[in-house]
Order: sequence, then C-alpha cells, then structure tokens
Amino acid sequence: MKNLSTNSTAMLLSLLGFSLFAIGDVFIKFLADDGYKPVEIAFFLNFFYLPFLLMLSPIIGGIKATLRTDKLWLHVLRALLGVATFIINVNAFQKLGLSLSYTLMFIAPFIAAIISAVFLKHKIHRHRWIAIILGFAGVLIVLRPFSQPIELAAVAVLFGAFLIAANNLLARKIGGDEPLMAFSLFGAIIALQVFGILNFYDGEMRIPDHHDWLLYFTIATFHMGGILATSKAFATADTVLVAPFHYVQLLWGTLFGILFFATIPDFWTALGAMIIVLSGIYLIYREHVRKDEVNTGITSHGSFDQD
Repeated sequence: MKNLSTNSTAMLLSLLGFSLFAIGDVFIKFLADDGYKPVEIAFFLNFFYLPFLLMLSPIIGGIKATLRTDKLWLHVLRALLGVATFIINVNAFQKLGLSLSYTLMFIAPFIAAIISAVFLKHKIHRHRWIAIILGFAGVLIVLRPFSQPIELAAVAVLFGAFLIAANNLLARKIGGDEPLMAFSLFGAIIALQVFGILNFYDGEMRIPDHHDWLLYFTIATFHMGGILATSKAFATADTVLVAPFHYVQLLWGTLFGILFFATIPDFWTALGAMIIVLSGIYLIYREHVRKDEVNTGITSHGSFDQD
C-alpha cells in the first residue's frame, strides 16, 4: 500500500510539474508576441532563476556540494546547449505556436536513442526501432514536406530536439550522484553571461516595464515549481510511471493555443502529434521492460546476454 501511495504521489507530482512548465511557457509566448527578443526573455528569466536557486539550495543539494563537482566541464557544455535550445524554443513559440512546438520537441527521445546507438554503442532492439520509426513518421505527417514548404522555425525546433537529446545524454553521463542544484545553477550562471553579452552587444536591449517584470517573476515561479515537482517525481518512482506525463504539455499547449492565441491544430498536425506521443510512451515502456529483463538476468544467472 505504501508503494502504491508513493507511486500515486509521484504521478501527481509529474502531472503538476509538467503542467507548471506549460503554464510558464504561455507567459513566455505573451512576452515574445509583445516584441521581446528571445535573448532578452532568456536574460531576464535567468535573472530571476538564479535567486530562486540560491533560496532553494538547502532543498536541492546545497551550494557547497554543488561547487565541489569534478564534472564542471560537462555542466558547462549542458549549459551552452541549453542556451541554444532556449533561443530556438522561444522563437518557435512565437512563430509556430505552443502545440506545434511541443509536438516537434517531443522527437528528442527518439533522437537520444539513435545517438546512444551510434556514439555509445547501445543496442536498439526491434521494439524500440518500431517506436523510433513511428515517431519520425509522425514528424513527417506534421510537417508534410512533400505538399507544403517547411518553415525555418520548424527545422530549428528539430535541431533543438537534437540539442535536448544531447543534453539529456550528458545528464546521464554526469550521473545521479551530483546534487540537483548542479544541474541548474551552472546553467543559470552561464546563461546570464551569454545572454547578457548577446543583449548588450548591439546596445538595443529592451528593459521591462513594471507589468512585464511581474510576468518574468511569474514564469520563473512556475518553472521552478515544475523543476521541484518533476525532480521529486523521478526520484521517488520508476520512469515508466512518471515520464509519460511529460506529454501533458502538448495537451496544455493545444488548449492554451485555442483559448489565448486562436491557434487550432489541423487534422494532420493532430494525427502526427498523436503518433509521436504514443510512440514516445511505448519507447519509455520498452526501456523499462528491457531494464527489468536485464535485472532478471543478473539476478538469476549472474550475467546476461545483450542480444
């Protein structure tokens, strides 16, 4: 009963966390539509992220433990990938809308699986190949490259999905022994520096008025809540139970697009999105099954056959 209660709590936390991310992204789109450049939005958001992280440091690992890391260069590389991804995503929110942007971003797990196979020599079995092929088929259905021109912003999001996949693989390489704060603090510090240079380079940075300051604070609050909720969810339950709730962002993005921006996905976009989501959930499930098979092999025989 205790395990059931823990899993239920983790799933609710995952649902809450990814919903908070989606709500924060709505306000980012409001700012982008109001004329703020992606680098301006990124700079002021990280301006709020950093104090939040410092206040939350006792809960998410502490500053001392974070600064003692021996994997600083990996954190720096993740931060730089995050900088590029954020610019791409904000531009996509503005040009493509939330639902289409999320749909294309969700190709990242399939790209990560391929990167793992090519560079890390991880074997991809037939079930995962089916999920990957279906996922990319879903992208083709969404973009329909043979019947309409592909927007540059959409291509950029696909590249952003590659960066997200690489970022996630770097996080795995860093490992779970690092404090949670390390995965956010270095990113916020580096993002402030990079976006600060990009903003002040042309001397045309837009300073927010009092209303927009409140929007930035609100976004930072929702995103920090999302980080805490999802981190707790993944720490207390199996990935197969909590990861699929990531796709609730697509549902929220579609709903918010309809309510606030009069953006209604067409049939093909909805069909492609459904294929991508179902394929992603199946990929998560198969990875979970594979881990169980490996663990069973180790327990029963002391070794296992990767084939």
